[in-house]
Parts: sequence; C-alpha cells; structure tokens
Amino acid sequence: MLISKGNPMLMGCSRYKDGYNFTYEAECDSAALLIFDAHMKPKERIELDSSMKCGNIFSVYVCDRKLDKSFYCYEIDGLMYLDPYAKAITDCGRFGQTDEKDVYLAAIDVADYDWEDDRPLNYDYSDCIFYKMNVRGFTKSRTSKVKDKGTFSGIINKIPYLKELGITTIELQPAYEFDEIGRFPQLTDTIMSKYGAGTHYSVDKNTRKINYWGYTGGFYFAPKASYSSIASKHPGVFRDYTVEFKNVVKELHRNGIEVVMEMFFTDESTGFILQCVRHWVTEYHIDGVHVYCDESALKALSQDALLADTKIITVYWNGKTGTKKHMANYNNDFQNIARRLLKGDENMLGEFAAISRKNEANSASINYIANNNGFTLNDLVSFDRKHNELNGENNRDGEDFNFSWNCGEEGSTRKRKIKELRMRQIKNALAFVFLSAGTPLILAGDEFGNSQNGNNNPYCVDSELSWVNWKETKEGKEILEWTKALIQFRQNNKILHMPQSLTLSDRVSCGYPDISYHGTNAWYAQMNTYDRHLGIMYSCVYGDEEDHSLIYAAYNMHWENHSFALPKINGTWKVDMSSNVSGAVIEDNNRSVCVEPRSVAILTGTYEIPAKKEK
Repeated sequence: MLISKGNPMLMGCSRYKDGYNFTYEAECDSAALLIFDAHMKPKERIELDSSMKCGNIFSVYVCDRKLDKSFYCYEIDGLMYLDPYAKAITDCGRFGQTDEKDVYLAAIDVADYDWEDDRPLNYDYSDCIFYKMNVRGFTKSRTSKVKDKGTFSGIINKIPYLKELGITTIELQPAYEFDEIGRFPQLTDTIMSKYGAGTHYSVDKNTRKINYWGYTGGFYFAPKASYSSIASKHPGVFRDYTVEFKNVVKELHRNGIEVVMEMFFTDESTGFILQCVRHWVTEYHIDGVHVYCDESALKALSQDALLADTKIITVYWNGKTGTKKHMANYNNDFQNIARRLLKGDENMLGEFAAISRKNEANSASINYIANNNGFTLNDLVSFDRKHNELNGENNRDGEDFNFSWNCGEEGSTRKRKIKELRMRQIKNALAFVFLSAGTPLILAGDEFGNSQNGNNNPYCVDSELSWVNWKETKEGKEILEWTKALIQFRQNNKILHMPQSLTLSDRVSCGYPDISYHGTNAWYAQMNTYDRHLGIMYSCVYGDEEDHSLIYAAYNMHWENHSFALPKINGTWKVDMSSNVSGAVIEDNNRSVCVEPRSVAILTGTYEIPAKKEK
C-alpha cells in the first residue's frame, strides 16, 4: 500500500489512477483515515498531517486497488466521523431501527453499472404529469400486492400502473440516506472504546420519533439503504444496494417516466449542494431535483452548464437571471386559490382565472391542490379540522388553515348525499389541476381517494395511516377512471399544456381568442364577490393549427344550478365529461349549458376558420 498526498479537488473517496483518493474537510491540524476490511475489521490507520492539507482540506492518495470492497471513516481528536460524501453506508438497511451492534462505515467503492445507453428523458414541463410519492409509503402497505414492499423495487412493480394512469414524471420525497432515527450523532469517548466499530447509537424506543418523510439532514450522496430490498434483506452484512436505485431509474426511463428527487438542505455550502446534485444526475441519471436551499445555491444550480437540461424545482425562484426552461416553482398559490373556490368562498373567480392560466416565461409552475404537506385530496373534502393526535404533539403541529370543507359531516360517513357531494368535489378538484396551464402534480393515492384519516402532517407516522392504501373500492375506481380521462384529455389537447402563456387574443384571425371567459352571458364573465360560476373556453388551433375545435370548461362551484351561455359556432357543442353523474344539459338550441350545483362540465365543439380574402 503506497501512500502519498492526494488531489484535494476530488471530494470524498474516488477511484484515482491505480488506487483511491480520499479527501475530507476538517478544521483541525491533524486527522486519521481509518480503513476496514470487507468484514468491517480494522485494517489500516493512515495519519493525515499538514503535509496532506490544503486550507481545511485533507487529501491522501492510497495506491491499492484491493481496497475495492473495504470501508472507511475518519478520526479526529479521538472521535470517528463518516465522510459526508459517502456513496453507501453499512448497517442502515432497517428503517427506523438501530442496534448496538450496528456499524456505520462508508463503502470505499460501489459496483460499476451497465446503463445500456440510458439517459435522462428531458421532457418539457408543459408535457409532464407529476406524481409525488414517498418511496416507503408508496408500496409498504399489505394492500400494495408487490413483492418488495416499501422499496425502490416496489416502484418497479407499479410501473405498468403508472403508465396506464398517464404519469410522465415521478417525484420522490427524500430518498438519500437521511437520518430518520438519529443514528448518526456526535460520538462520545465511551463509544470510542470499541476502536474501529464506526458510529454507534442507542435510541430510547419509548421517546423516539421517526422522521418518516425525510426532510432532515443525512448523507446526501448515498441512496436510502432501507428503501432497498437488497440492504433490508441482509442487515448486518453489506450488499451493494446502490444498483437497486439505478435499476429503478433505468426501468422508469425505459417506460417513458422521469425521476425527480427532493433534496432538503439546511446549512450546507453552495459548493456541496452543487456537487451533490451533479452526482445524482451523472451517477444515477435522475431527471431533476426539487431542492430546499438558500438563494445563492439555487442561483448556482440554475446557471450550472452541466445541469442545463436538469429540472430544478424550488419554491421561490425569481427568474432574475433570465429565462430558464429547466427551472420551476411549486405553485402554492394555486393550491390555496383552488381550494377556496372548491368550497365556495366568495370573490375567488378572478383569482382562479388568473392563476389557472399562469405560465411564466422564466420558469414553469407546478400546480397541485393536495400535497404531502397537508390533507390528501380525499381528506380535503372530508374534514374541516386537522386530526394529528397520532403525532404526539397534542394536535398542535400541521397547518391550521387548510381551506377544507367536510361537505356536512366530519370524517367518514354513510350518508349518501354527502358521499355523492364529496365525489363531485374530488372530481372538481382534479379538473382544476388538469385543465390549468403549468404542470399538474398529484399526490400518490389521490387518484383513487387515499385517506390519512384527517392527519395533515404525518411526518412522523410510519404505519398504514401514512402508507398508500391500494384496496380497491367502488368509489376509488370511479375517481381513478375520472383521473385517467382527465390526463388523457389534457395530453390530447395541446392548448391545455402550452409551453408559453395564452394571451386572450385572436392572434391567427380564426374568430376566437386562444382563451376567453364566459358566464351567464357569452364573452362576459361575471366575477362579482358573490359569483361562483365561470366558463373558460380554449381555441385548440393555437396548440395545433389543424385542430379547429373549442374546449369549454364550465365551473359551477355554487350550491344552485347555473346556465352558461355558449359562444355561437357553426357546429354543435357536446358534453365530453361531467363531474356530476347526471351530466350537464345543453339547452336553448345549442346556445347554453345547464350545470348542476358544485359540478364541472367539459364541452367540445368544432368550427370552420373563415377563408382569408385575397388582396
């Protein structure tokens, strides 16, 4: 084993020449690199002194390719530390569980992988249908009927379902090695008595709280071991579980589905964040990241040439650096406005008209009406109040203002009228999302009425309550078919997913603007404080010059019937979809449509573009 000064530009542990380069940041005068064999027994101790230091970076080159299946950590002042750039970590395969025998060490190397010409799909935001999931919760329930429940492989089992639904992009809640149970604290001198044992930690099972969602710190360069069927099946024996995440990405790409990862950073440096995102894009071929970081790091990500085709999603991108097609914002304003209109609040039509056509040039908008941070869609129409008692915080946690409405009774009910109303409201909400400009996102399970029993913040609940319930029900099937139909309708009509904003003008002289608003009278939408019905018409020719058809979405969020005036066309209108089982009725010789209370109707009609007169 030949040892020399390393390359401080290569952070973490990297294959380098005929050996490995180890680089570690620490504000101290000396440190030690501890190397362990394949059985995690002490093998070598390499002292790191000032000769191997540049600034606060220690770097050493070890010329020995026999280290491939070995492990390492660092020792400073008698304490051992894991490398924040670790690519894989031992003994993390059991979610929310620790043991005094656990040994946490970083793998020196991970296996090579044959990507078979795989590459990110690079879909435009305008063509995407986002589907957000927690990897564990997506298939952990016994109702999921998959082999490897709660794992990356479980997602592979659900790919046919995702394709049939029409999903183009899945967004994963944190799936890197986040610390859900506190297994990586600062070590104490007493723990160091077991030299070479890595980090140990005992958790009081009576007081511990699991971070089920993963919005916390951890080791950002390693996939979550407990989300791997490989690691979870072999606790105490290291198996290279990184291949499983790569298998998931490759299989999803083969089936035309992108992968976006959420990454929650706290006080990490801009350089660290940039290297992390680059690592996941190059090593794991992900298509995008939804990052929580400060503005300087976000700006660096937006301007990085390597990430120019990578989706970068955030919550506050201001676009000051110009148009960035790969940047997007989570549109929480859409959620709140849509929810308030859904439950019938006053003075919401103008705001909804504006937010539903919002499609800024400098970034995309991700629209949703339910997300992991709040009620599921089913609970949004079933509960007036949050019910977070299981979280152990006396129901003080979670959002208090959910803009929800239980439709007449809190929680589950057997009353037919209430159940019918809730069904319409769920369908209405989905129509709001899929008929609006921007990129639609649905929370896993919302497409068939998944419930969390009114818990709007189950960040620490790892049980059937927070896992997606795949049990088939009559109501769930009805919601699922409605969701599929909406997605198909959206994808079939380019005007509903344009890459640029609609202008409310007749730019091609077809006799109709690209988007227009209507109400009791055609071409005039009444948006008074007390009004709760609105017609939005789209001219499809602006999305496809060969498509001379119109789409008319009639939103009636009032508790009374309303008649919508239909613009005159040299053809007929027909009702394609209605959230009310009895449908909508076209009246007055094709000049109006009557829509029942709290319902959405989608109509289509065709027309002929007048021939241009020759000069």
